[in-house]
Amino acid sequence: MSKDQREDMTASEMAMRKFLKQLGVTAHQELAGALAKAVADGKIAAGAEVVVTARVEIADLQFTHDVTANLVAPE
Repeated sequence: MSKDQREDMTASEMAMRKFLKQLGVTAHQELAGALAKAVADGKIAAGAEVVVTARVEIADLQFTHDVTANLVAPE
């Protein structure tokens, strides 16, 4: 994203992008670690598929959004 594009964004858009970036980075780190540990501990097999659900909630708005997908444990 160019400097001009960033300058044209509203405070609302910037806050949303910052939240989603933080969510993506931290969730990736935590999920990768949890999957690697589960494989190392023998709880799941390497290459196994596991279902993951993420929930974003705005309590003040009584809003929730769930995303479900399959992840693959590291080999």
